[in-house]
Amino acid sequence: MSFYEFRRRILEEKKRQQKQQSKIGEKRASSFSQPELETGRTKYSVALLGLERAGKTSLVKKLLKQDDIVTRPTYGVNIESYHYRDLNFTCFDLGGHAPFRLSLWKKFIERADGILYLVDSADNSKFEESKQTFWHYINFAKPNSPVLFLANKSDLPNSKELAEINEYFELDKFLRNLRPFNVKKISAKTGQGVYEAWDWMVEILCGAQQWKVKIAAAVLTDVSGNILSEAMFGRPDDQAHLASDFRKLKELAKLFAIEAKDSIQSVKLESLFKKHVSHVKRGAYALSVMIDPIDPVTRAQQIQLRILEYFSRNATITQDSLEEVFISKFPLEVEKGIR
Repeated sequence: MSFYEFRRRILEEKKRQQKQQSKIGEKRASSFSQPELETGRTKYSVALLGLERAGKTSLVKKLLKQDDIVTRPTYGVNIESYHYRDLNFTCFDLGGHAPFRLSLWKKFIERADGILYLVDSADNSKFEESKQTFWHYINFAKPNSPVLFLANKSDLPNSKELAEINEYFELDKFLRNLRPFNVKKISAKTGQGVYEAWDWMVEILCGAQQWKVKIAAAVLTDVSGNILSEAMFGRPDDQAHLASDFRKLKELAKLFAIEAKDSIQSVKLESLFKKHVSHVKRGAYALSVMIDPIDPVTRAQQIQLRILEYFSRNATITQDSLEEVFISKFPLEVEKGIR
């Protein structure tokens, strides 16, 4: 191929890309009330904001399933890549100290597809500064970028209720705004509300409709880590394929039950080779289930809590009872063949 032929093809490709981008821009302009995203997109960026010690880095580590990492104050910006439900996210964990807010926040907020803002709900001495910061910087976000306001540290006894947070931060202003908005209580330490909040952001960004899970296996333990009942679902071939993951699931279930022994309720998400593991502990029992990476964690946790409530009311547990309860109560959400 001659140089001129090569140059001609490059110019043609450039024109084609410009035309495609122009069509996307027109599509965005015609749907102002919807998030500013292309259909079928699989990569997004999210800016994580909040004052220092609000728990931003702890939240990122919980999402990345890196609970064992000791968190330290963020000086500048931490950029983390996160894979969730067949999507890829770049998370900008922005330092909350005043110098970093002035020098860094604006440019990252302008680039972000979604905004997460954390406030320490147990430290009302910083509410006024946090409120002023929130309303100042939210103006730099894209007009259609969803905003998720998170009241962190809800596990602490002196944390404020959502009604108080909503009133103090004047979040009702968003009712008059076309921007998608939500406010939730979470605990980045225990995991309470974390995956429910994140699922909301994912649903808004990608417009995902899936709200079912397919549970491949489950393990019920007591708070001492003793396995009370276990179950694998699906065809024999599928079960054999996941045998090594199932052994690992039982190990992780025991460890989680012991770690969460002193908590009234605790949740955690971990990764295996082919699956994710969702752990939930409530009362005297802990339940760990194996789900697909694309499944909504919130739905899995709802099922787990229902199962745990059942066993709390019915103390007689046999080796086969876990499988029977799952199939009788959630027949559409256990693996029984091809999805």
